[in-house]
Amino acid sequence: MMANERAESPVMSVRASIATGKTYCTHLATGMAQCGQDPYDAVKNPQGYINMGTSENYLMQNEIMAKLSDLKLVEYDHTMLIYNDATGHPALRAAIAEFLTERGNAPQPLDSNKIIVMNGITSCIDALAFSIGDPQDAFLCPTPYYGFILRDVSMRSQMQLFHVHLSSKPRPGESEPFQLTVERLEEALQQAKDQRINIRGLFLMNPHNPLGDVYKPKQLHDILLFCKRHHLHVVLDEIYLMSIFGEGAEHSSILRYKTEDIPDPKRTHFTWGFSKFLVVNCSEVKTQGIIVDLILLCPIMRAAMIYTWNPSIYKALAELAVFHMFTASIQHQLKCLLQDQDFLNSYFLTYHQRLRESHKIVTDKLKKLEIPYLHRPAGLYVWTDFSKYLTSTTVEAEQELSEKLSENKIFIAPSAGFYSTEIGWFRIIFSRERDVVRVGMERIAKVCQEIQKSQGHAI
Repeated sequence: MMANERAESPVMSVRASIATGKTYCTHLATGMAQCGQDPYDAVKNPQGYINMGTSENYLMQNEIMAKLSDLKLVEYDHTMLIYNDATGHPALRAAIAEFLTERGNAPQPLDSNKIIVMNGITSCIDALAFSIGDPQDAFLCPTPYYGFILRDVSMRSQMQLFHVHLSSKPRPGESEPFQLTVERLEEALQQAKDQRINIRGLFLMNPHNPLGDVYKPKQLHDILLFCKRHHLHVVLDEIYLMSIFGEGAEHSSILRYKTEDIPDPKRTHFTWGFSKFLVVNCSEVKTQGIIVDLILLCPIMRAAMIYTWNPSIYKALAELAVFHMFTASIQHQLKCLLQDQDFLNSYFLTYHQRLRESHKIVTDKLKKLEIPYLHRPAGLYVWTDFSKYLTSTTVEAEQELSEKLSENKIFIAPSAGFYSTEIGWFRIIFSRERDVVRVGMERIAKVCQEIQKSQGHAI
């Protein structure tokens, strides 16, 4: 190759060009960035943006900050000063196994040697996709779904998501809106085959984001049997496992299965993390009279794990884990939190009560406005139908409503951010302080009232 030819060669790899050439979930990212530039504060900035579109949890910050202030965050022993196991410190993995065995109502103790700890659920999904499929292979994924899952699955592994379309209007034989059935899975799988797309597995969120569904035991078992029948992996993302707030709601977690009862354990994988129930405003935490460095505490919100019953997949993930490690001191801190049963019992009692209270503020206002919504027992959000406030059933009309809401300094996430086939649905996050939720809902009501007034309708 001549020198001038070498100088004209691409500056980026094909992989990097593909990754940077795509945009993922701009509706979610743009709204979050806009709110971050001018955030609401009841005293300092009452006219700022209220973010009820990003799935963040503000309900227990004071309790977490107080607990972290009591912990010895820098209690080093010699194992923290040397290279550690990339799959996670053994003490942390043991603590996670014990915690999930109890909180997940597992019939047998989880095996800490099947756990791999990583710096966030995004890393877990990325590593699983890399380990399960090849470029252009796909996961089945019910839609609507949290849009950044597409990025997590495809950016590096170059796998894809093949949509299983759910509907707000139940078919014969379906009892609920947006119900996932084996019939819909079979249809989607056949469509993929017709398009010569190789389906490697099913990606399933349980509890679901944004629907808030908790799959019933028989429903989940039928889905697992479907996957076994077609030799498909199933990745069960249970990041909202600790955010089931509905009284009497029962979670059909994969953790409730004995290993021998899982239809196809070698193709079954579970992910879970801390970020949706254990969240803190890092800049306000003090320990030993010193403000803890932001970089030290951020990984509390970016810690997650994979549990897999497949030794070969585990081995692959263990090799990839070296790219997703976080510091030993944070692992020690998380271990201490998970082992404090008195704190956790009190924490979850208060946490679930506050979820119920904030959820009621949102749903009471929606009822008053006669806006349809899914009443579900889990998650930090309500999936809400604002279609009657659109000028047409188009993405452009949905964007117009988003802009009207933004003009009134309120952000809720539109259906386009969730790859929904039904225009006009929005996800409202209610895991904010109750007073903030009330102000946010009043801003939403104001926009709805103005639209109805312009249409000549009273509200």
